[in-house]
Amino acid sequence: MKISGKIKLNNNGLLSALLIQFFFFQIVKMSMDTTENGYFTFIIKTKFFFNSVFGSFEFSAGDGLYSILAVLLIYWSVRGIIRRIKKEQDKPNNYPIKILITLNILYLWFMVSFGLLYNYRNFPQYGAKEEKVFLNEYKTVAGNLLNDCRALREEVTVNRAGEFSVNRENMIKKLYLEQSVFYGIPQQKPNLKKSWFSSVMKKIGIFGYYNPFTGEAQVAEGFPDVSLPFTLAHEMGHQVGVAREDEANFYSFYMGESSADKDFQYSVKYKALNYLLREIYVNDSTFVKRVLDNYSEGMKKDREKEKKYYEQMSGFGSDAFSYMNHAYLKSNDQEEGIVAYNNVSKMIVNFYKKNHPSLFKKEEYFNYPKKEKK
Repeated sequence: MKISGKIKLNNNGLLSALLIQFFFFQIVKMSMDTTENGYFTFIIKTKFFFNSVFGSFEFSAGDGLYSILAVLLIYWSVRGIIRRIKKEQDKPNNYPIKILITLNILYLWFMVSFGLLYNYRNFPQYGAKEEKVFLNEYKTVAGNLLNDCRALREEVTVNRAGEFSVNRENMIKKLYLEQSVFYGIPQQKPNLKKSWFSSVMKKIGIFGYYNPFTGEAQVAEGFPDVSLPFTLAHEMGHQVGVAREDEANFYSFYMGESSADKDFQYSVKYKALNYLLREIYVNDSTFVKRVLDNYSEGMKKDREKEKKYYEQMSGFGSDAFSYMNHAYLKSNDQEEGIVAYNNVSKMIVNFYKKNHPSLFKKEEYFNYPKKEKK
């Protein structure tokens, strides 16, 4: 394949270009400041531009782009294989070259628009690896979260069955408003879409994902409402440059922890409590059982609904996605792989240690629930 009669493109050249890109961006990552750099400022402006453009579309442009790319790559692959089998030597086989050109463009686009952000730390004060966190500190925060959740559950929106219920569109508007206040920026046009692939996402265990090529956040439909505000905020965190999954989870908690919206606050604290209980369970399953026994009736309804949902997701599809996601996270400097989602537990404990130190000075580090005043 020739361009302007001068530059000849072939498989080896394009593979080399892809490898050169990979090593180049690895060097750039290592040379970047992890807490403050010009690239971060540039990329945030770019993301706000994406929001204003793609937020104007009601449909998911990102899902459309992925669909078109999938069809093209499958078509080119099949045509290339057929041509090789038929040994049509009289016609040049340009399909592998088309695939490699597309991969080169997509990789460049991904790294410039999002990939380099994996090296950036949005909450370094809470995510320091060298800072030790002890089991009793996890229990202290878990007890505090349980008490908060029990109180908040009495104030949240519920349906006729008494289940936690959230209006998706209203919640999205509220979260974008809170985000604009938090960052001191004009309110962004909502760019959070219902995914075309909700049914597939449900089967393989994905609540949502961020599209780095369009800046859109995609969230599936049909999962428990108690997870919705937390998940929406998580994906919106990616839209403002929070690339790492543990930090996106913490961003969601950080935004909702003191939110005036009780539904949002309850959702993030309920999810935070779940993260902590998973960590504690490994060392003290009895403690976790006692916490679960002290869930309020409303919290137990929310947990039961979640359990039924997760039971539908179990199977090969979910396991396959977990493996692929693990590989993706490790390739982007999240060496813990899929465990990175759970690193938020330590960040949450550090948040309470720094902002609510009095919690850790009590002789009784855990009350479940709060004792009633006489």
